[in-house]
Amino acid sequence: MDIDEQIIQDYSNSKLDVVQIDGLVVLKIIKQCKEYLPELVPGQLLGLDIGTSLEVSNCFPFPPRDQEDENSESIADYQLEMMRFLREVNIDSNTVGWYTPTYLNSFFNESVIETQYNYQATINQKCVVIVYDPIKTSQGTLSLKCYRLTQSFMELFKDQSFSRERLDQANLSFNDIFEQIPIKIHNSQLINALLYEFDGASNNLTNSFDRLNISNNIYLEKVVEGMTDCLESLNQELNKVYINQRNIQTQKTNYIQQKFLEGQKVDEDELASMIKPLNPPSKLTSLLLTNQINNYTDQIHSFSGNSLTKLSLLKELQK
Repeated sequence: MDIDEQIIQDYSNSKLDVVQIDGLVVLKIIKQCKEYLPELVPGQLLGLDIGTSLEVSNCFPFPPRDQEDENSESIADYQLEMMRFLREVNIDSNTVGWYTPTYLNSFFNESVIETQYNYQATINQKCVVIVYDPIKTSQGTLSLKCYRLTQSFMELFKDQSFSRERLDQANLSFNDIFEQIPIKIHNSQLINALLYEFDGASNNLTNSFDRLNISNNIYLEKVVEGMTDCLESLNQELNKVYINQRNIQTQKTNYIQQKFLEGQKVDEDELASMIKPLNPPSKLTSLLLTNQINNYTDQIHSFSGNSLTKLSLLKELQK
């Protein structure tokens, strides 16, 4: 098999087992997100598609909204120009996805889905989105997750049909929107040697007791507030469904009463045709809200587990 055939085979194969990202790219993402805070500015991921793995070797941020308006430059033109400059200096310029910062991992929305769908549908099925949470990272844990849309949801999103019947037919739940891809951070041998040298030169007697800090209630409060907002939004979506069902039932009742007064028999086929088509609320919003609530519960579970471990250690130290 020659190189061209191997490239075509890798491109047509949608299986993705791991995303390997350089440590320098991770530092770039953290640095770029920190520079633009409090605005959340996404960026482009560049690298190579090799077999069932995706290698991310470079990245660059998109222009902020104020600069984009001042220069009247579209994001697409900016991406093409940046990739052309990178190609001229012999740096990987193949698009493998994009990254976006978020607060408390609250990225499950239609804008992210539409952007990710365009990447997978127009560029490559293996394109991913890397989500970075600066708030959780500030608590001492690097929050870097990688996702892509599932194939079943891609087909559903293409038809833009999110009715209850269509979701039941596709057997799709809120867990089937995104699939999480494992991330492997890779460093060159020179960087590993430098880190090993720093580790050997460090003073083993100097310890950081910030990891034992148990007063992280602010983070937990923000997660609970976000989950409460999602629950309220989900309740509003359920009310829309209830109002829609009530309107349909009202039309049926009026038709049956009219036939009863006229002394005629109710025809089920005529009843179905007489019901005026209503615009049912989209189930996509409910799916996204449910997925976000599930994400919040996972964060609370993880945070509470670490806090209980710290409390148990503190209890033993106080004995």
